Amino acid sequence: MPELHSIDNFLRPSIVTTGGGGEPEPLNSLVPNVLVIDDDPVVREQLSRLYEQTGYRVEALTSAESALAQLAQGSIDFVITDIKLPGKSGAELIALMQETYPDVPVIAITGYLDIETAVKVLKCGAVDFVVKPFDLIAVRDATVAALERSRVYMEIRHLRRALKNGAEFGNMLSKTPEMHRLFETLRMVASTDMAVVIEGESGTGKELLASAVHYHSTRRAGPFVTFNCAGLPDGLIEQELFGHEKEGGATSQPGKIELAHGGTLFLDEIDSLSIGTQGKLLTVIDERRFQRLGSVQGLPVDLRVMTATCKPLRRLVAEGKMRSDFYYRISVIPIQLMPLRRRSVDIPLLVQDFLRRHPLAVQRGITSVSKPVMRALLGYAWPGNIPELQNILERAIVLTPGRVIEKVDLPQTPLETQPPNLASTTLSRWLDEKEKQFIAQKLEDCSGNIALTARTCGIALRSLHRKMQKYGLDKKRFRRKSGVEEPIKKNDNVAA
Repeated sequence: MPELHSIDNFLRPSIVTTGGGGEPEPLNSLVPNVLVIDDDPVVREQLSRLYEQTGYRVEALTSAESALAQLAQGSIDFVITDIKLPGKSGAELIALMQETYPDVPVIAITGYLDIETAVKVLKCGAVDFVVKPFDLIAVRDATVAALERSRVYMEIRHLRRALKNGAEFGNMLSKTPEMHRLFETLRMVASTDMAVVIEGESGTGKELLASAVHYHSTRRAGPFVTFNCAGLPDGLIEQELFGHEKEGGATSQPGKIELAHGGTLFLDEIDSLSIGTQGKLLTVIDERRFQRLGSVQGLPVDLRVMTATCKPLRRLVAEGKMRSDFYYRISVIPIQLMPLRRRSVDIPLLVQDFLRRHPLAVQRGITSVSKPVMRALLGYAWPGNIPELQNILERAIVLTPGRVIEKVDLPQTPLETQPPNLASTTLSRWLDEKEKQFIAQKLEDCSGNIALTARTCGIALRSLHRKMQKYGLDKKRFRRKSGVEEPIKKNDNVAA
């Protein structure tokens, strides 16, 4: 029987240390969920009391099989297991956890004469081991250290559980009250057929959000059909939306509206539609009927229409570029998505979540970024928003030799560089200037190759063309240095 020290005099600090020799700090008010696995009832009882008095939630089990079932629920933040268990061994459990739950830290319990096995389980993925008879203070300290190292992963799990019952919108994570209020609104709206318009910069996740609303609605079994309205002439837009018939219906091509029957039609960059096309689409929304081009027959359609834009639609109505009746029909529920620079507190979560999901990062065991890298990410303006962050991280993953990303390639436009003169300019104009500098630098890097620049910026090809026109950037100026011509593709589907 292992000799366990008394825990009667333990404090109850639901805390973790800062890791820098400073005072302990709260673990973001999160309560870790701890799983204890041991077939010895005395050990289970002692460890359960230790963790409960430390302020943790505890589940105590006797086998690896039951532990795997518990882990599958996605609620466990930390595991401590005996190496020798009935049935599947603790060592086998640790190896399986490394494959399936690599972000859940595990400590192994071993006997005094089984140190060689303990070393093997460390290689399998255990973060530490304790030897029987052990000191509970050492167990507590090892646990606190393991939880500190995996703090961000635990935050992600708890955030996902908090959002799960009401909808986890497209894997979108946020700590900000503004985003939480947005999630709450969408939880209520998803089950209705109300028209939703999502306003936000390119790369803020408008299509992702619309898709999540669809898949949390009663139309989830139906299709989710997307169409970007920008950069196309009216005739082609209407052909894509309404479809067309030739020779009295002998040949027909269904459009996006028809393909979305029973589901949701998502129209991005809705501000690009002409007044005439707006009127035709308004008829579809009001009457639930449409006509293919070249046909005189009206067809019924059952669909929900969601839209998105980078521009303030009210201003377009005031300027006469959008019909007021069309605006009111598509914007019953207006949603404003924050740019990444306004919710930089979420960057550590987004980074860790991306590393956890990226296949190459998982394969190479890349689990984090260094503190200098994180400071650089937090200090950057992110004109390309989340796709730009993912692009920067993906490049860093490829070039990182170890398990920690020590360097990222950021354009020279951090927030702390060249602060705006607030007496002579507005924040909006300053941000425009930074975006212009960013795009110009990327064009320079890519020798004027527009398709490659769009992919590097993490924005759609049409969005890049629009921004270049806005800022007066001529691709020819950037091509002169290399003389390289790019292959232009008509349908360059770069994620917005």
